[in-house]
Amino acid sequence: MEIIKEKARFWYTKSKDFVKEVWTEANPERGNVSWPTKKAIVGSTIAVLISVIIFSIYLAIVDYISLTIMMFLIR
Repeated sequence: MEIIKEKARFWYTKSKDFVKEVWTEANPERGNVSWPTKKAIVGSTIAVLISVIIFSIYLAIVDYISLTIMMFLIR
């Protein structure tokens, strides 16, 4: 029973230290994390949306070509 209590205490201590360290790092006033600006977030979002649209069009074209080839081979 004592071993279980030690393991639980160890787990609790390690978890508490981890949360404290993460909070310290992520705190904007004292931490080392540099948060992106609104302009950077908007720019990244637009880049992702454009990429998704381009890849969607590409995959639609490849799917259509593959379907056409398969239909030709089946006949």
